[in-house]
Amino acid sequence: MRVLIVEDEPLAAEKLVDYLRRWRPEARVMAHLTHVQQVVDFLSGTTRLDLIFADIELSDGRIFSALEALDLPCPVIFTTSYSQYWPEAFQSQGVEYLLKPFSYKRFCQAMTNLEQLKEKLAAPFAPLASGGFRQRFMLRKSQAQEVLPVTDIRCFRASGGVVVACDRNGEHHILVESSLSLIEPQLDPEQFFRLNRSDLVHIAVIKRIEPYGKESLAVITDVLEEPLITSRNRTASFRRWLDR
Repeated sequence: MRVLIVEDEPLAAEKLVDYLRRWRPEARVMAHLTHVQQVVDFLSGTTRLDLIFADIELSDGRIFSALEALDLPCPVIFTTSYSQYWPEAFQSQGVEYLLKPFSYKRFCQAMTNLEQLKEKLAAPFAPLASGGFRQRFMLRKSQAQEVLPVTDIRCFRASGGVVVACDRNGEHHILVESSLSLIEPQLDPEQFFRLNRSDLVHIAVIKRIEPYGKESLAVITDVLEEPLITSRNRTASFRRWLDR
């Protein structure tokens, strides 16, 4: 388990590391950060992570300002002295909310909940045993169920717990699934690429790419009016994907 700790209180950080070592001795703390900008810089890199522990109120601002701008690589367990931030926490890939001071028993409960959640999500959405890829998606309709073939889909967009598929005609369809992270491994990686935390695009829909700021690209498609923007930590791999 590779873990990032974001905590500006030294004693709280030490306690968290101690709990983590007791829970899983082989866990690796990849970094201990104390400022929002450090979080932005670190998560813009390529370090693989399995879990983030994050305090919310840091000395230079709230952690949400950093997380909203990033394509998070893993779940987040928030640790805070404030109870009022839980709605924002669960909109930022939060899976648990630990109110300080929390006991080792409460920590263990949070970690157990995380592992159970991973198991439940992984089982029904694992890549097909045959080695193939997803062929169709069910659409969310009020009175009937409809099927959308993957061959008709040109991009997926996620927002507010809803995933929308855009077809080759530019029409949008709300899917039963609610997470791009669950959809992505079921798709052919030669055809689809995850540009950022919210957008997954088919190679056939890309018309051109243009520079967007210092480390991102604007992807212009033939089914959306606005360009799709690559997250900074996916730009290099997107270029390699295009050059295959």
